[in-house]
Amino acid sequence: MPGLGLILRGSTSSIVTLLVGLFVFLSIRDQIVVFSNDGLSGVSARTLPYLITSAIILLSLLKIVSNAIGNLKGETDSLEDGPKEATSYLRVLLAFSAIALWIIILPYLGYEISTMMLVASVMIIIGNCRWWQIVTLSLILSIPVKHLLANVFRVYLPSGSVFG
Repeated sequence: MPGLGLILRGSTSSIVTLLVGLFVFLSIRDQIVVFSNDGLSGVSARTLPYLITSAIILLSLLKIVSNAIGNLKGETDSLEDGPKEATSYLRVLLAFSAIALWIIILPYLGYEISTMMLVASVMIIIGNCRWWQIVTLSLILSIPVKHLLANVFRVYLPSGSVFG
């Protein structure tokens, strides 16, 4: 009988995600205040966070169970057979730096331009992207999302003090 460590091998990220999901699920009640809705609807401000965290918890459990079943059967991922790419912590640090810089330049350049720059820089950091993919994805992730946030959800987005 294999040990618990062997059964749960490769499930570390799923276990951490499960624990974070459980923490968030349990803290929703204390973090989100629900005002009385006079019994008109069962939907409240807590409904969507509960649904999202429930999905995160269930998907994490599903991934843990499927990894455990695969490890019990002796199956290994095809990725483990080939050479593994070493984790590039410099790339991770650069991606987080790009996000931090986006937060800083957002009020000055506005949502559209700063988001295009963020997406382009993260794609360049990741690597293996062609120039047309970078341009296309930068436009797709900035202009339609700005329209959705600003016009549909009525979220205020900075237009930038440099240009306006």
